[in-house]
Amino acid sequence: MIALIAVICFPLACLLGNALIQVVDAKRSHSEYFWEDRLLAGIFVVIGLAEGAHLMALMRGRSLLAFTKTYLLFLIVFVALSTGITLFAFRRRKRTDDARAEGDNANARTDDPKAGTTHFSKALLEKRLDKKEWIALSAFLILVAVQIVLVIVRSAVFLEYDVTLETVVSFVKTNALYSVDPLTGLPYVQGMPMRLKILCLPTLYAGLSQFFGVSPEGVVWHLIPAITLAFAYFADISLARTLFSKNRFFALCFLAITALLVFVGDYGYGMEGFGLLHGGFQGTTIRIAVLVPYLFSLCLRKKYRLMLLPVLVEACIVWTLYGIGMGVAVIALFFAAAYVRKLLARGPKKQDEDGKEGTSWANS
Repeated sequence: MIALIAVICFPLACLLGNALIQVVDAKRSHSEYFWEDRLLAGIFVVIGLAEGAHLMALMRGRSLLAFTKTYLLFLIVFVALSTGITLFAFRRRKRTDDARAEGDNANARTDDPKAGTTHFSKALLEKRLDKKEWIALSAFLILVAVQIVLVIVRSAVFLEYDVTLETVVSFVKTNALYSVDPLTGLPYVQGMPMRLKILCLPTLYAGLSQFFGVSPEGVVWHLIPAITLAFAYFADISLARTLFSKNRFFALCFLAITALLVFVGDYGYGMEGFGLLHGGFQGTTIRIAVLVPYLFSLCLRKKYRLMLLPVLVEACIVWTLYGIGMGVAVIALFFAAAYVRKLLARGPKKQDEDGKEGTSWANS
């Protein structure tokens, strides 16, 4: 069942993400976005819908079952809308490509047998991997496969100050949200801070456990960490393709080293590798392993309209200062660096102009 849920997750995320990109940034070319952009944007939509259903159930005092039904309704509606948007965008792109092909054929010389044709074999040869690229890719895939298997079959470790599993178990057993203390099983005496209650991950995990009939331990300790690990590498792939757009070997080496560093960081609590292998269900792990690398990729590619998505997701899964968290810091750092670079580039140009003006004045 866990494998089935994971298999369903990826095409669902791809469909939702593709539709979101078509709506948010329809003017850009379809080829300007990676396939990782569609998967990551889709999983952001899934989390956003969970946050909306969670807030509705929380504010109205509804049960966990009510959250599950509302969330399922949201997913059905958005899947239907995404399917329609995707089909419409596909037909529009096909008409555009046909019109462009007709124009190319009309302008091509009729005596050239190769005019108006696509050299598919040449493009295919250009995409082949050489020996060293195969080695880097194989090392990366082997490391990722071993990590996913470890996450699925390994027994969980105790994470200090983390009560995610206990909270999910209390939701499932009582069919209510934050009605009892997850550690004692008794009603809250002083209640729980609203800044923590509005976070949707425990409710999402409990809803998955209730709907699919999987134990809370299976969802929290195995299913969600495996999905988090996969999407963390999707974000790393997007960053690698951005940093090394003209050197595929360097990009594959970057990914292989990143996967190796996950094992290296398994030694201590608080390290990114430890979080991915033992605490992939935590919002802080999702933030540092998925949201931050993907934000760097978006900033470097100047995809401004998608930058807001990781920031909103962070506010839904991690306690932030009124929505201002690490995502906002990354974006602010990027714009500050871009501004400083602009000032540094303007300096020599201005000095050259001043020098030219001084020379012309002296000569006059």
